[in-house]
Amino acid sequence: MSAKRIAALALVLSFLPLAAVAGRGGGGGRSFGGGGYHPPSGGFDFHGDSGAAHPPQTVNHSSTGPAGTSRTTTATNTGNGYNRSTTANNGGYSRTSTGSASNGNYNHSTNTSTPYGSHSSNGYANTNTGNYGRNASGSNAYGSYNSSSSGNAYDHTYNRTTNGSNVYGQTYHGSTSAYNGTVYHGAYVTNPVYGGYPAWGWNAGMTWYPAPYYYGGGFWGAMAIGATTAAVYGSIVAANSQTLTSYQVQPQSPGAKLLASYKLTQVPCGPPNLVVIYGPNNSAICAQPNSMVAAGYYNVDSSNLSIVSASPS
Repeated sequence: MSAKRIAALALVLSFLPLAAVAGRGGGGGRSFGGGGYHPPSGGFDFHGDSGAAHPPQTVNHSSTGPAGTSRTTTATNTGNGYNRSTTANNGGYSRTSTGSASNGNYNHSTNTSTPYGSHSSNGYANTNTGNYGRNASGSNAYGSYNSSSSGNAYDHTYNRTTNGSNVYGQTYHGSTSAYNGTVYHGAYVTNPVYGGYPAWGWNAGMTWYPAPYYYGGGFWGAMAIGATTAAVYGSIVAANSQTLTSYQVQPQSPGAKLLASYKLTQVPCGPPNLVVIYGPNNSAICAQPNSMVAAGYYNVDSSNLSIVSASPS
């Protein structure tokens, strides 16, 4: 069995245990102002089925539990995968979860509402490209939070950002990134243009995912690995000793919007005392520092088009 197939299998299996937790309404969360809000965990749950062996068909099932919770599930075998939706209600409690699997693509989402607060999340994984990610948000009487994470199982990268606020006016911003075993933590440099927008507001509210087969995941522009026509802008040796080639940022790309927001001008990487920004999928660009962004190393939070100071730990 090839190393890529083993990695792909491990990627899918890593999501499955979460589904058991999701069904119990447990899981970790973040509380603000001392409140008791703990959003449930989400996960992928496809019961190990393979759609290729069955013709398209739809199954519906409804039940009522001993505590009075009513639950309705609709599952569809599409012929090359599965779609599933479950809704549960009990008094003021309501939870809807959906999942799908097709040709190596897996998706899962949940929306929960209770008298004490609400929570929503959505996640995805692709066993062919190795890309995976999860977005979550929640709120209650004491505050709100949102988080975004993404990574690639094959090149060992991971990014997670969290924002929170409470009724006392306190805010929290956190970021964690990993590149081939090196973990980074840092502080936000708020985007001066899109900082007040909700998550993905810079992209008309639509979640941006790294597109496969493109250098930088398309964040800096559609630059295919080994076949790019974009100008080479030097290279960077990352903390893990990996050398990253930098390419010219393409107009209208998310990366171009980020640079324009901070009034940064891209320059070739190599000289000291530059702004070095690590983007999705092991990409990097460099820029001249200015009054808003000091020289140093930064990671990208694509959910709000912000940069986060990157300090190895």
